[in-house]
Amino acid sequence: MTTFSAELAAISRTPVTLAVMTLDYCGRTFGVSPCTATGTPCYNTFPTCKLKTAYLKSSKDYKFTSASAPLPFRAGERPYLKNVKYLPTEIKDNLTINARITLVLHDEPDTDVGIDPYVAQRASVQGTFWKKMLARNLNYKGRMMRIYQGFIGLAEAAFQLKWLGTIDNITLSGDEVKIEVRDLLKQLSDIEVPPKLDIKLVTDITASQVEITLTTVAGLDSAGYVRIDNEIIYYTATNPVTNIISGCQRGFFSTVAAIHKAKAKVQKVRYYAPANPFDILQEMLLTDAAIPSAYVDTTAFTYWRNLGGDVNFSAIISEPTKLDKLYYEIIDLIDCKSWVGEDLRITIRRNFPNLPGRSTITLTDAANIVHDSGAVDFNVKSRISRALIYWDKTALGAIDKVEEYNRLDIAIDATAESANDYNEIAEKKFFCRWMRTGYMQDEVLERFARVLVTRHVRRYRDAMPIIQFDVEMKDSEIKTGDFVSVTTDELLLPDGNPLSNALFQIVRRDVSDNIVTLKALRYPARRIGFFAPTGTPAYGSATEAQRARGFFTRADGTMTNNDIGYYFY
Repeated sequence: MTTFSAELAAISRTPVTLAVMTLDYCGRTFGVSPCTATGTPCYNTFPTCKLKTAYLKSSKDYKFTSASAPLPFRAGERPYLKNVKYLPTEIKDNLTINARITLVLHDEPDTDVGIDPYVAQRASVQGTFWKKMLARNLNYKGRMMRIYQGFIGLAEAAFQLKWLGTIDNITLSGDEVKIEVRDLLKQLSDIEVPPKLDIKLVTDITASQVEITLTTVAGLDSAGYVRIDNEIIYYTATNPVTNIISGCQRGFFSTVAAIHKAKAKVQKVRYYAPANPFDILQEMLLTDAAIPSAYVDTTAFTYWRNLGGDVNFSAIISEPTKLDKLYYEIIDLIDCKSWVGEDLRITIRRNFPNLPGRSTITLTDAANIVHDSGAVDFNVKSRISRALIYWDKTALGAIDKVEEYNRLDIAIDATAESANDYNEIAEKKFFCRWMRTGYMQDEVLERFARVLVTRHVRRYRDAMPIIQFDVEMKDSEIKTGDFVSVTTDELLLPDGNPLSNALFQIVRRDVSDNIVTLKALRYPARRIGFFAPTGTPAYGSATEAQRARGFFTRADGTMTNNDIGYYFY
């Protein structure tokens, strides 16, 4: 079989884009038990189903290829794809601007062959492909879209998957349809934790009652927590016949057991039990967002978890909160970045300026950066001179109200704020719902809180410039999130020489024609000290790989060649 790489190397080739849309599809046959529906057949979709109790959810792929190329497979794909426009991922320190694509496809009158399983039973067939598709699949939002690239002559299995995401919106205009697709992390903004549920008390309850009758238990866990007014109640069992929750333990999480009136709102509570923050992040992705594990870089989450240095996090979420807000709160607290990588998996990386064994890619003005393509954003807003963390929040307190917190830790770089330096306060506040007293040693949490704010002030004391520049296709394998060593005259040293071998991280990658535009964030020159193995030479004689570990600094905090020194993480 001809391979993708072989075709890529060919002198003459015809590129083809393949878009695969996966929509829900019923696994039953109309009129065949257990589907006992009668009359005009449905279209095997839930919105057109005539017996929803018999509906069996499965899926069906619809394939579209480039309208400007011949059919590559002649196996039912439709040459409707006019163009695909990409808006790439851009990594920020405590959030990610999610990638999006927009597909424009043609519409045309269609016979329903291969689409409608009962087309032979219809009295007539009319309408266009996309108008009928949307009428039959009203629930397209959130369904998967995959984009592949290949060439005429390649088998479909040899096409390379280049992008995947979920459908956000579809619009029709004349004989064209526009499909907006977003990456997998973006769907976290659609999910509320806990979900809104329409549940109320049926009767008044006392402050000691352990069996409580609700209007419904649909949507509640078999055992878990609910909030009624200002009380959180733990229950051990639900009865979907009587709508009773039982085994209730009143006044949980330091709330007060109280009398509650009939028709009072009952809100499901999401409790994140104490666990490593990297495990909670995976729980959010795999459980709360139900993202398939194949699309999560679990190896990366496990690696950074095992590196250590964290305490267990825990939270009580008693009001519906967007999942992306919860996710990026933790990302910010543990000083990480998270994004969908070019391997199409959600990944994570800690903001370490150096890490033993980590490889970097060398980029220079002379060998890689396209002449006159550079631009610099000095990114002054990235600078922090003091950091505050409010923690140990009351169970039901508002996240952004300082009076709801019992603890406060502060780190301040007084020199940075002095008249001789920046002469201003650049403050960052953390409102941390993820640490509270009682589930582990207070001293451990206190130490972590102090270290957390100190790390942020050390890392962000000075602004972290962002350079944008172009490279040619020979450097196209550079990926979002990669670390690069940059030598460029876009930034100069105090003596006027070009910046040399400075560490940057690629935070955005945009491909257009034969040019790749990169945005790179400069990392602080101050490094973390890791214990070096026996036999490591003195700093002046060490290799760059050896310098990724720790060395003792001089009294002024610098190295023997005046490089900025190390600090302990």
